[in-house]
Amino acid sequence: MKSKYIYVFALMLAPLFGVAQMSKPFTLTGQVFDYKRAVDQTIYLKFKQNGIEIKDSTKLINGSYTFKGLISYPAIAIIQLKVADSVATYYARTRMLKDYAHEFYMDKGKLSANAAQKLNSTIVKGSKADDDRQELKTKLDPYYAANSKAYKEEGDPAYKNKDSIGIANYTKKRSKIDGQIDSVKKAYLFSHPQSCIALDMLREYTQSILEPAEIEPLFKQFQPEIKASDEGQAYAKRIESSKVTALGAAAPDFILKDRNGKEVSLASVKGKLVLLDFWGSWCFPCRQTHPHLRKLYAEYKDRGFEILGVANELGKPEENYKKWTVALDQDQMSWLNVLNNKTEIGKLSVSEKYNVKAYPTKILIDKNGIIIKKFVGSSEAKAKDLDDMVAQILSEK
Repeated sequence: MKSKYIYVFALMLAPLFGVAQMSKPFTLTGQVFDYKRAVDQTIYLKFKQNGIEIKDSTKLINGSYTFKGLISYPAIAIIQLKVADSVATYYARTRMLKDYAHEFYMDKGKLSANAAQKLNSTIVKGSKADDDRQELKTKLDPYYAANSKAYKEEGDPAYKNKDSIGIANYTKKRSKIDGQIDSVKKAYLFSHPQSCIALDMLREYTQSILEPAEIEPLFKQFQPEIKASDEGQAYAKRIESSKVTALGAAAPDFILKDRNGKEVSLASVKGKLVLLDFWGSWCFPCRQTHPHLRKLYAEYKDRGFEILGVANELGKPEENYKKWTVALDQDQMSWLNVLNNKTEIGKLSVSEKYNVKAYPTKILIDKNGIIIKKFVGSSEAKAKDLDDMVAQILSEK
């Protein structure tokens, strides 16, 4: 229980560090059916508040327990039993979801948490944030079930039999279902900006790309306590930094060296339709897109189209040049390519300037140096969108 006192002390200090949030009490009362699995007859609780991890524990009395504490804003929490080492080892080895743990949204007020079977069957009541989580889960469950069914009936047999056609068909079906899941999540997020689960959903939605024109108006509708949290303030800063390379912004110039040591700048290709391709030799999805880029470049390079590859290598700096140039030759990249070397301390690398969060990321820049489109990922749909956009722009010349 000592962590509670540390937490209270941290809350007393919070105003000194500019965190203007009021903490409110919560009581979590629960019942665990399979409490005898707990080797120490104890249940553990943890969640975070403004970057501080709150840990607590309490004894189970015939499966019943009560936690009391303070909370400034709803947050993902986990209750968990300490099970036998053999059980913990099994779940760690198989990577299965632990049935002796349950994740939910902790909230202020009086909450109940009852598990009629294993602890992961717990139903939490009294938390508006967790009500929203459960509502969204109900909407998503049919799609997750469809994914499981598709894997069992098509994916698993195809992988076991090394059936390339079967794998391709399964991948397309899985991709379609994943797209439906993303659509359901997006619809819920944008129709529930006041929900206290919205920030977590937003961070997932913008994990690879964030367009401030779309996101900032939504973020402004969030609950004040969510925006005032450390997580909310960090996200607000991310929105601001994303404006530098937002659609309609002037693409930041940079200078890097090609394989021959010659300096290449973005400004040197201004006047052309330019595709920045952020990739790396280690990135299989990135390199999957290069055959398509070869065709696109061959078709449009004499019509005012240029590709500028920006390679981001991993590992030892002295080995990066070789890995990069070997990949250039293997993928037959005849367009401009530079190596994104680490910059001086305190300065942003090119990928950081462009807020690249996932690979591959491709950014289309018009002849005036204005960012007009971003493509994240290696799907056929993204490739077609790129083809259509390049064809349309260059046909207007």
